[in-house]
Amino acid sequence: MTIMFHSITDKAVTSFDQISSYNFRVLMDALHAKGFQAITTAQLLAFMETNAKIPARSVLLVVDDRRTYTYFDVWFREYWQKWGWPVVNAWISTDLSGPALWQQQVDLQNEGWVDHQAHGYQHMPSIGPDSNDVYILQELQKPIEAFQAHFHIKPLAFIWPGGGFTPQAVDYARQLGYRLGFTTNPRGPVMFNWVPLSDVKDPQRSTWIPEGPVKDPLMVLPRYWDTDAIIHLDEVIQIGQASAAYLEQNKPAELDYYDIVCAPKLGPLP
Repeated sequence: MTIMFHSITDKAVTSFDQISSYNFRVLMDALHAKGFQAITTAQLLAFMETNAKIPARSVLLVVDDRRTYTYFDVWFREYWQKWGWPVVNAWISTDLSGPALWQQQVDLQNEGWVDHQAHGYQHMPSIGPDSNDVYILQELQKPIEAFQAHFHIKPLAFIWPGGGFTPQAVDYARQLGYRLGFTTNPRGPVMFNWVPLSDVKDPQRSTWIPEGPVKDPLMVLPRYWDTDAIIHLDEVIQIGQASAAYLEQNKPAELDYYDIVCAPKLGPLP
């Protein structure tokens, strides 16, 4: 399960993408109480590409936009200290960030619990059918250059600004070395070799962009909004339990298949 955070506030909520400090803490406590464990982007990537082992109920916590050291210190450090939960910083690599703000990000990265990933350069407008190649490539390439200059790493993931993407933009992202991409479509959780997608526009969800035409599920992964993620926790758990039951039901047939088809070439299962 991936959850995106845009603005946590201890004041009155004035925007659709804000979550109150009370509801934020309720969400984090509910995740922990229901057995979720936070992971890093690298862990999710290994799981999605090779089925590497991660906690059965994993959650990726993604904070969008340019947030200061203090923001992470106030809202997320306690969960790192209590439960060992990392957090992803979807960082806008704009030239508007001065040396002091960049140093804050370097300090967070070096502490080891804030996982920086790319969130564009100019950031807005969102990438869409009218975006030209120059703009798309700027949004994708500039963060790579900035990350290499400041963090000495290359980002693994591109968090699409505003949730906007196109097949061409995804192709460019792949060519530049991005291996995961995240939308703002809260279609559900993901599993190995299973990503919820849609091929057509949903009239009931006008802001959700169809991902199917991209033909690259790992570059258009869904994210839940922090404001209503809590109401989906049981649904996510039920999907995981149903999948586990189905796999267990089919395990004898899978093992027989391996013995007959695969073992002669690969040897017996350890």
